[in-house]
Amino acid sequence: MSAPVRRRRDGRYVIRLDANTRAVLGDLALQVTATIDDRGPATRRLFPPAYLSVEMAEAEADYRSLVDTPLANHHRRSLEVLATTAEADTLSESEFHSWLDGIGTMRLMLGTRLDVTEDMETPGPDDPRAAEYGLYLFLSELQYLMVEVLAAELPAKGRPEDML
Repeated sequence: MSAPVRRRRDGRYVIRLDANTRAVLGDLALQVTATIDDRGPATRRLFPPAYLSVEMAEAEADYRSLVDTPLANHHRRSLEVLATTAEADTLSESEFHSWLDGIGTMRLMLGTRLDVTEDMETPGPDDPRAAEYGLYLFLSELQYLMVEVLAAELPAKGRPEDML
């Protein structure tokens, strides 16, 4: 069986997922797109502050005025590409990168809603957060596989493992 994520010789990317998984990804991308503008608590990691101190409130406001709209547009575009190509057998390079961005956005929102930390306990099957946590783990694995495909294309010189 071939890898679930791979690059073909013609430069297109294959992501092998079943139809239900693709439907969930497309639906989730649309749901997250709809929440980008509400700036609720789940979106706080999508728009991280540059300045945390009260003394820097004016600088933070200036920063927000410069980056919020382009950042929101970037998130929206990536999620829209993911939603519209969720059923595609292959992806172009730009679509693949949009998927990677969109998956990262979805992970950030789910991770924020679930308050994911390195030392958190895995929710049990009866925990109401279990399904979302399972989705978070799936997105994490898919993101990892996609990054591995991109990393395999890097030249050997300069790879982190060569620095050790």
